Amino acid sequence: MAKKAVTLDGLLNTENRPADTGIPQRGSEPASAATKPAPKKREGEKRLTLALDGETYRRLRMHAATTDQTHQDILERALAEYLKSVNA
Repeated sequence: MAKKAVTLDGLLNTENRPADTGIPQRGSEPASAATKPAPKKREGEKRLTLALDGETYRRLRMHAATTDQTHQDILERALAEYLKSVNA
């Protein structure tokens, strides 16, 4: 005895929009509104990943918030000063 073919007709409603529940749904906003624009690269810029212990990261965050600077600004300045001090 052959099995009867299964049809999925009528399971998807493509004519109506879903009811608004007030809960944001993934993909409901245009991509440009949902994500921040990527920062513009500076000419010759290279990327680097840095791992910090929790306490150092906490101190960096606190200093950045207190001085209204970005982590990038703080780390670039500190690295430049260090490299200058060791004549690199």
